[in-house]
Amino acid sequence: MEKIESNKPVSADDIFNDIKEDFPGVERVVMEDENETIFCIYAADDVLWKIFEDWMELVSSIEFNAGTNEEHYLRVIP
Repeated sequence: MEKIESNKPVSADDIFNDIKEDFPGVERVVMEDENETIFCIYAADDVLWKIFEDWMELVSSIEFNAGTNEEHYLRVIP
């Protein structure tokens, strides 16, 4: 993934298609905020950890959310 410019609007589909090239296990991407590029990536834990490790230096914020009895995901702010 290349560093995302925060002033350029990006859709969840655009992000999903970009991520799927490098991480085929990604299930879906959901925009958290349509006015800003804040999104959540849903996948198996091993895929999420790989993305986390690869992206942590490329984005402003990346959080692994893994609550009990909740679907696990990454919340990303470019």
